[in-house]
Amino acid sequence: MNRLEELFQRKKNNVLNVYCTAGFPQLNSTLEVMKALQDNGADIIELGMPYSDPLADGPVIQSSGSKALQNGMTIEKLFAQLQDCRKEIYVPIILMGYMNPVLQYGFERFCKHAAAIPIDGLILPDLPEHEFETEYGAIIHRYGLDFIFLVTPETSEERIKKLDSLSSGFLYAVSSSSTTGKEKDFSVTEKYLQKLQKMNFE
Repeated sequence: MNRLEELFQRKKNNVLNVYCTAGFPQLNSTLEVMKALQDNGADIIELGMPYSDPLADGPVIQSSGSKALQNGMTIEKLFAQLQDCRKEIYVPIILMGYMNPVLQYGFERFCKHAAAIPIDGLILPDLPEHEFETEYGAIIHRYGLDFIFLVTPETSEERIKKLDSLSSGFLYAVSSSSTTGKEKDFSVTEKYLQKLQKMNFE
């Protein structure tokens, strides 16, 4: 049983997943921030890998990512920082980022190095479903990593069930199709989350 499975077996409700950007506010802040999140109740740490063109992210995450890149953060440096993190960090760690830098690093090499830490799962919002099924999913699973797909209020029920069947760990319910941090009317989000709760997932 991996860390995510163990967490969801032990804790059925109120699981707190907190996002932070690697290399922010200082290049070497990553582990310090992760430890603070864990010590203050985070059940899962979603660690953002900064990228120059984060299309799905709002101004706050864009700003932190831009600063992290200015600080010199790269995937290579991130893996070096995380090498011994399991001496202190026991909660699940999800790496969140975009395909371009991962492909530049080498997809299988990336998965191999992530698994060695070990990282628990990946969120790569711009990895298409078809490419996941035909090429990248097998590599991800070979290294024992969970992969989390995203759904939005506009995602059809049929597609939600399809993406849920492809996801492992959990399915990520994005509150809206806009960039992060834009939504102010939460009534629509509430109805959407209630709809997801009522769906019969396999």
